[in-house]
Amino acid sequence: MKILIAEDEKLAAKHLINTLEEAGVKYSSIDTVKSVKELKSWLSAHEEPDLMLLDIQLQDGKSLQVFDEMRITCPVIFITAYDDFLIDSFKANSISYILKPIQKEQLTKAIDKYKDIINYYKHSGKTGGIVPHKERLIVKKGFSRISIPIKNIAFIYSEMKLIFAVDFSGDRYTVDSTLSEIEQQLDRKLFFRVSRQIILNINAVQEFKSIEYSKIEVNLVKNNFLKEPIVVSQITAPEFKNWINSL
Repeated sequence: MKILIAEDEKLAAKHLINTLEEAGVKYSSIDTVKSVKELKSWLSAHEEPDLMLLDIQLQDGKSLQVFDEMRITCPVIFITAYDDFLIDSFKANSISYILKPIQKEQLTKAIDKYKDIINYYKHSGKTGGIVPHKERLIVKKGFSRISIPIKNIAFIYSEMKLIFAVDFSGDRYTVDSTLSEIEQQLDRKLFFRVSRQIILNINAVQEFKSIEYSKIEVNLVKNNFLKEPIVVSQITAPEFKNWINSL
């Protein structure tokens, strides 16, 4: 198991690692970061760990904000001295929420829950995350609802609180689901969320280029609807390059 810990207090991080070992957790590697900046940098430079244990309040902000800026699918155990962020944590892959000071029994229970989740999906034959990939998407065209193959969708985007899907024929449809809900059902090899507003099919990328501050500008095929340039942020750019090079 590969583990990533975010904790800005050195002694607290050491105590957490010791408690993991006392709880009998076997890991192949364990890395620690101290800030939101370091957490973003680590996630941009590495494959996702099997499990993250994150202190919510770090020295430069809250670890929760990373989930608003990056696509993260691995399970997370949040560890904090506050109980104010419980609801927010469940929007960020949380499987447990532990209050400091950390008790061995609490951590053991959280790890057991993680193992149960992994074993369930392993034995059920499901892959690709908690939500299996969908093959088709229900969309609206006029007053009718139709089902179209997801692989035929070039990109999905939000505008004026509405969600649109555009296919490779250049036709546009409206979708009832949110972008986050749709994203969870997509094949990560085929689709990538470049921003809060846009999800791209890899086959829709016509070209891309680096621009200022290590950002990336992307041009699409069949794009008659997006008026502003598609810009991948500096933080997301490394992940985008890995994705575009994956096929």
